[in-house]
Amino acid sequence: MQQVELDGRVTALEPMNGCGLLGALKCVAGMEGVLPMIHGPVSCSSGHRLAMLYAGVEPLLPTTCVEQTQVVLGCADRLADAMQKAYDKYHPEILVVLLTCATAMTGEDYRLVANEYAKATAKQALILDGSALAGDEVDICPRLYAALGEALELKAAPRDSRLLALDGFAKTDYGFAENLPALKALIEGGLEAQWTPGLFAGSDVFDLGGQYRQAQKMKVSLLWDRGGMDTAAPVGVRGSYRFLKAVARACGLRLRPQAEETRRAYEDQLLSLARELRAAALPVAIEGAAWYAYPLADYLKNDLGCRVLLSVDRAADAIRWQDVCDEFYEDTGRFELVELMRDFGAKLVFGSSNVQQDSSWDYIPFYQPVWRVVNPMPLLGYDAAIALARRLLEAVS
Repeated sequence: MQQVELDGRVTALEPMNGCGLLGALKCVAGMEGVLPMIHGPVSCSSGHRLAMLYAGVEPLLPTTCVEQTQVVLGCADRLADAMQKAYDKYHPEILVVLLTCATAMTGEDYRLVANEYAKATAKQALILDGSALAGDEVDICPRLYAALGEALELKAAPRDSRLLALDGFAKTDYGFAENLPALKALIEGGLEAQWTPGLFAGSDVFDLGGQYRQAQKMKVSLLWDRGGMDTAAPVGVRGSYRFLKAVARACGLRLRPQAEETRRAYEDQLLSLARELRAAALPVAIEGAAWYAYPLADYLKNDLGCRVLLSVDRAADAIRWQDVCDEFYEDTGRFELVELMRDFGAKLVFGSSNVQQDSSWDYIPFYQPVWRVVNPMPLLGYDAAIALARRLLEAVS
């Protein structure tokens, strides 16, 4: 399938990313005390309720059900009414109102509505443009994080704090429940630090004396700055140790005395597995969020000898794709990506259900949406690195 070039960049015919609504919901779904609301047509709400299920919570997503008449004549009054009803029923600490393409273009100042809501309820409402006019699902995450930080009056923690929160790691990340304990064990086992949940991962942010507000914070996953492989997800043995050192540098923390010995022990376990896999040169394709997908590709190609096709939601300019994979695509998904994977000769695919083809390749769920109920495979940390190598050997056989 031929991709098209616009302004010197290859542009996908079937993008992987959704609009800003999806990105915002990936952040706040399941966040205690925060209620998202869609200000726009009912289809925008019903079409994105699935994101709430990513977090394993009730797909509660209020909407203003804006119709064509309101788009023309104004829909601020409709929004005000819906916000009050949402507060009366659910009593959120913060109401996050997401504008759609229809309501972002009306020219109305919805901040006035938010101000009146705050006077009436003594609670806050945030107005964010979730339309395609303001960017896609990747673009909105840092904007939402900044808005929440201002609303919650978050301040930098003391540099000597040993509490650590990884902000951006979210309940909607695929395999969150499985990767959470692995990530916590890696952090607390490798650093002189205490883990506390990040803002989107079950933090106690509304407790003014809670651990989250006292913790040093590092941006990962949905908030990753794509600054380099050092801060990408801890995938593989080498990648896990690399991540620990990056966190230590960024937050002024110390590696535990046994950290180097632990790394060497897992590297010894990996040697024989890697030798068998290198001989096989297994062709693997990956579809995923950049924070997870880049280090997975790096581990598979450079440590296990696989041939790798990689498609990410947003490219990291600081990483040469040739260093981590054999074929690279940005924001490319669905059937277009399936065809590219087929042309690549993939035998094993990590990705969403959109690229699951049981008749063509072995499949490991890796990225939302995942339709079929399966037991997610942990991918972060040392133990997961060994388990993943063994899983690849199964694909080879």
